[in-house]
Amino acid sequence: MAQSIDVVREVFAAFERGDIERVLELLDEDVEWIEPAGYWVAPGRSRGRAAVEDIIAAYPDRWAEIALEPETFIEAGEHVIVLGSEHGTARETGRSFRGRFANVFVVRSGRVVSLEAFTDTALLWKALGGQPAD
Repeated sequence: MAQSIDVVREVFAAFERGDIERVLELLDEDVEWIEPAGYWVAPGRSRGRAAVEDIIAAYPDRWAEIALEPETFIEAGEHVIVLGSEHGTARETGRSFRGRFANVFVVRSGRVVSLEAFTDTALLWKALGGQPAD
């Protein structure tokens, strides 16, 4: 069985290759996906692989380019913390952002059962040219 850190590294590698099918394979069927309050798509808790697929599918509509660049992976048992840089360009405004992120994954039996993301949502909204919903 793969180590937790290897599973998370493969999630990022699959995203980078554009292999969303592989990303979804690495998620537990009942995965809990938590985006920060004020995030541009699905803020708060979402549950299930299908919900995550919907979140991922929303990116091309709003972003001409968006990328996460993981720099540090910290494994603590079934938890993996990833720190890194992110950048993107909003499709509608052409504005770009550059910031930092932290993701906390929980991996069990070789599958991601939980992801909680932390990012500066104001930077994303500035690029998008809007405000988060109340």
